[in-house]
Amino acid sequence: MGKQETLAVRLRIVYDGTPPNVWDGGAKEFGLQDKENVLHLGKMERNGHVVFDVAIGVKPDRTAKPVFLGDFAHGPPKERFLYLSWRNANGAYAQRLKLPLGGITWSAIDNAQKKPLIGEVAAGNKPRVPGGTNVGGTRAVTWKPSDR
Repeated sequence: MGKQETLAVRLRIVYDGTPPNVWDGGAKEFGLQDKENVLHLGKMERNGHVVFDVAIGVKPDRTAKPVFLGDFAHGPPKERFLYLSWRNANGAYAQRLKLPLGGITWSAIDNAQKKPLIGEVAAGNKPRVPGGTNVGGTRAVTWKPSDR
């Protein structure tokens, strides 16, 4: 019995474009982070949202929850996430948001073979803490099928 081929799922991440509280970077220091710490730039839309298009691998084994693979899938196998990251001018991360992939079902993956899944990142309330420090952490993502 041969090894099954890895599946791919196309994702489109839509972010509201709000930068961290404290940040001195520019457009090239904001993006979807891969495992080599390269930031992949998104496309700015007229409404100020930034859109990232990416394909990630999925283990073909139909376990209860899909296991995501590849350069953009961070974290332990059952809790994979994407990183949306900002870097300061000195190259240090100003803020990183975890975008969980756990809400993506097998049914959604099957449907995303024809159209990408849209992940709308929940707006943050940009909490202010002493010194204006940036607060990263996990940001809720609503994954839904594309209408395009």
